[in-house]
Amino acid sequence: MRWKILILLWLGALLTGGCLTSRVALPRLLPLNPPVTAEDLVGRIAYLQQVQAVRTAVQLQFVDYRDSTRGVGKAYPSASGALVLRRPQSIRLQVQASLLGSLADMTSDGQQFTVAVFYPTDRQAFIRGSNTRTYEVKVSDGKQARDVSAFASLRPQHLSMPLLPPPIPPASPDISWSVFETRRDESVMTDARPEWVTRTYYLLYVAQREPAGEPAGTWRPRFAYWFDRTQPGTPLTRLEVFEENGDLGTISDFGGYTTNGGTPRLLPEWVRIMRPAEGYALRVVFQSPEINPTSLPEDVFTLTNDRNLKVVDLDAQP
Repeated sequence: MRWKILILLWLGALLTGGCLTSRVALPRLLPLNPPVTAEDLVGRIAYLQQVQAVRTAVQLQFVDYRDSTRGVGKAYPSASGALVLRRPQSIRLQVQASLLGSLADMTSDGQQFTVAVFYPTDRQAFIRGSNTRTYEVKVSDGKQARDVSAFASLRPQHLSMPLLPPPIPPASPDISWSVFETRRDESVMTDARPEWVTRTYYLLYVAQREPAGEPAGTWRPRFAYWFDRTQPGTPLTRLEVFEENGDLGTISDFGGYTTNGGTPRLLPEWVRIMRPAEGYALRVVFQSPEINPTSLPEDVFTLTNDRNLKVVDLDAQP
């Protein structure tokens, strides 16, 4: 027994000695706010449903991520716009630049979308299609396809759900939701220098059972709501929306869903929408938004071809 004690003492001295330890740089673990119940998190999403419509000026920043595997992207000059939203998925977005004038006008009623492209002038078009379908941009010149396909993939219906986050689906045997905690290392700017920190999140995960005809018991992800426990008020900071086949369709990051003191807001200050499949991201900054305006023009979500642009009916293409 005595020799065992001597070995343990020798190991303890060896492991605590300075010769075997060294300082290593680790992400700084951010302190947490008090715990929040799952029911409270669900209630916070329900609180946002008070916003039934929005009319606002916006500032837009488009980034092309199609070359992200090489660690590079293409950021386009910021543009201003006029945005109108109405639940569940109606949207109208008019985009313009100070030197170029109108760039695009787009709308969707939740079923169909229409996009009028005004710039560049040699590619003007009046594009129509269905929200539920996926289209390929067919261009004969490969280089030209690289130049236009990211913009051509921008659809108004990709924006409506991130800008007005959807409610948690009503409870049913085909809907399941759960809350768990997760951590993630992120790079942030501190005193004009990048720093790695570890944030802790609540993840509210919603899944849906496949309809009749699909394999029995098959569940698919539908939404994932991220709440940051390291920010005042534990605000909603990310929404992930999944396609019907389970692929991640949209990633939306939010800033300013709470004040510095933690008081909740009905709208964030900005939203960054990323579409992995199309390879682009769009940052939308709200400017003096009007929540639930008393009236909206009847034709606000109707776009007509007043400039006689070339009509491209995507549903009619082979």
